[in-house]
Amino acid sequence: MISGARDITGFIKGVPPLTAVTYLALGGLFVPTFHKLSTYGWKSADYSHGPLVLMAFFWLMWKKRDVLQVAADDDFRVVPLILLLFGLACYGAGSIHGSMMVESFSIIPIFLGTTGFLLGAKAARSVLFPSLFLSFLVPPPVVFTDMLTSPLKMLVATASSRLLEMAGYLVSRNGATILINDYSIVVGDPCSGLRSLISLMAVGALYAYLQDSSNLKKTVLFLSIIPISIIANIVRLIMLALITLYMGEAAAEGFLHGFSGFLLFVIAMVCLVVLDALMERRAKHGH
Repeated sequence: MISGARDITGFIKGVPPLTAVTYLALGGLFVPTFHKLSTYGWKSADYSHGPLVLMAFFWLMWKKRDVLQVAADDDFRVVPLILLLFGLACYGAGSIHGSMMVESFSIIPIFLGTTGFLLGAKAARSVLFPSLFLSFLVPPPVVFTDMLTSPLKMLVATASSRLLEMAGYLVSRNGATILINDYSIVVGDPCSGLRSLISLMAVGALYAYLQDSSNLKKTVLFLSIIPISIIANIVRLIMLALITLYMGEAAAEGFLHGFSGFLLFVIAMVCLVVLDALMERRAKHGH
């Protein structure tokens, strides 16, 4: 703990005054934005992962802290300046028109543009992933979530009913409602898997980034989260259907419903780690 305090103290002393003042000013600029996110966006179950994303960002930046100890120079950099001005325009438009999506998105170009303009292209490339990782803080528009939620519900309901039918259960489906014996299981918006998909994509992005491997493998690992999340959600729905059938609706809607959500996350992460191991094994045998 003492060593950690010394590291922080040494880091603060090593940051040039101009850099320190600039990033403190940026932090002050976004205080209202994070207040809005914490009181509006992060209270929604769909984006309760927001504080964890922010903590992961600060952890990633701590690993890149040497970048901020580079003294600013007098070079005039056009591209980072344009990116910074674009971010400030987004911030102003989002604040004025009350768009949380646009206002919170502006953090990314402002942070990248400031870093590039102040410290150079090498520093901007170094903080590129931490900056883009903040995109998981940005709540997408309702139109986008509505457009994805309905097809995901139908996909999960169709796949789950087909698999239950193949296992020998008397199952029928009416839209997003699964009928098994005398019970009906409605696949609502929260059960579509969109919420878990966004959270798992954040975790998957971080997991892939931390791997010491090629960019191709990192990309494959990240994109694999999409089918893994959908499959895990289908397994979750089948499990809830069987709990309803054998233990009753009260059991399925109580503690076991919440636990199944945790189990979905565990299943998805295990699948991601297994996929990583298989790819690593194949790469070694290929050599």
